[in-house]
Amino acid sequence: MRKRRTRLIAAGLSLVMLGSCVGCGERKSDKKSGEDGKTELTIWVREQMEDPIMAAVKQYNEKQDKVKVNAVVYPDNELTDQLTLALSSGDVPDMVSLDDILAPYYNSQKALADVTEKFNDLEFKDAFSKGMVELGTYEGKQYAIPFAPDVSVLFYNKEHFRQAGLDPEKGPETWTDLIEYSKKLTTDEHYGYTYNGGGGQMFTFVPFIWSNGGDLLSEDGKKCLLDQPEAVEALQLYDDLTNKYKVTPEGVTTYSWSESQDAFLSGKASMTILGNSQLYTFKTEYPDFDFGVSLISKKDGKEHSSFGGGDLIAIMEQSKNKEAAWDFVEYVLSEEVQVELFAKNGLLPARTDLFDNEYFNEDNKYQVMQQALEVSRASWSEKYNEMNQPLVNATQSCLMQKQTAEEAFKTATEEINRIMN
Repeated sequence: MRKRRTRLIAAGLSLVMLGSCVGCGERKSDKKSGEDGKTELTIWVREQMEDPIMAAVKQYNEKQDKVKVNAVVYPDNELTDQLTLALSSGDVPDMVSLDDILAPYYNSQKALADVTEKFNDLEFKDAFSKGMVELGTYEGKQYAIPFAPDVSVLFYNKEHFRQAGLDPEKGPETWTDLIEYSKKLTTDEHYGYTYNGGGGQMFTFVPFIWSNGGDLLSEDGKKCLLDQPEAVEALQLYDDLTNKYKVTPEGVTTYSWSESQDAFLSGKASMTILGNSQLYTFKTEYPDFDFGVSLISKKDGKEHSSFGGGDLIAIMEQSKNKEAAWDFVEYVLSEEVQVELFAKNGLLPARTDLFDNEYFNEDNKYQVMQQALEVSRASWSEKYNEMNQPLVNATQSCLMQKQTAEEAFKTATEEINRIMN
């Protein structure tokens, strides 16, 4: 496990490693001013968001002379634990960048400040992904705001498409297309489709349920709906791709995210579902790789969908500097940050009104990402982590032919309902 890292950015200063100072007085939320008389704020960030947040913090500190923001970076798998400990001790940051699926839990714990009025006053409040906004909402009030989305889309190998006689500018629109394309793309050299069967089904598989008119949970987030026909049919699609048509690599049912991505990058598989951050990675690290992106295939006659992941930004309820913190929140939502800093570090703007710019217009892949953001959703639940494993277990049980799709999702539904109740 990587060691926790803390970084401090101040105007005119380079990044400084604080090491064992994590946990000392520097991060107290009631520290109102530093030696230079500025109000000091602290934001906790997961490592995945380090580069863009650090850039935003540095630029914000240089643009004004009243507030200094300090950023503390934690490995992704440590931030939640550290925040829980901080809430118990009262030694919390002023702001936090949260994986959006965790926001409902912290909302329910009253750990985040109510910013409903300020959010409603934003001129661009309707430009955010509805799904991500809902994750930051609790009992009708807004506690966290989208600022760095990650949406799931289908990536495909254009050269493989050409070899198979398929249009390299058009991905499979429907489930029927996905099956037919996968069959045509499966040869002695490569498979048509790959997926991460060992985990990550929320991001890559659940959109198939949504595109069939189904859902993982009821609207109030308290009842599992995996035993409904729409969800069972989506799992049957994956079962058919894997076991009936045999268009996926051997061992795909236990593939990790990286194994699935590697299968695609190496040419072992022609199509897979990934997130928008991979678009930037592929363009910069694999400039000769000829690939396309499209919306995830929808059930024939239904609507497209995408998982709306990424980060929400929130102000902690215990912060003594909420007004100053909100000023920074507004700044990271600005076009200056969302396009000039975030987009050029591989992130999508959280606002759909910011896609019409020179940076994005030069590559139509970003227009697909915008469409994915507009149709993106997420499963609202205070117990997201607990219900994820039954979903993984059920999909694997079916795809390994231990249970039918109906049996597997019946079992998962029973387990998740016990968790919810």
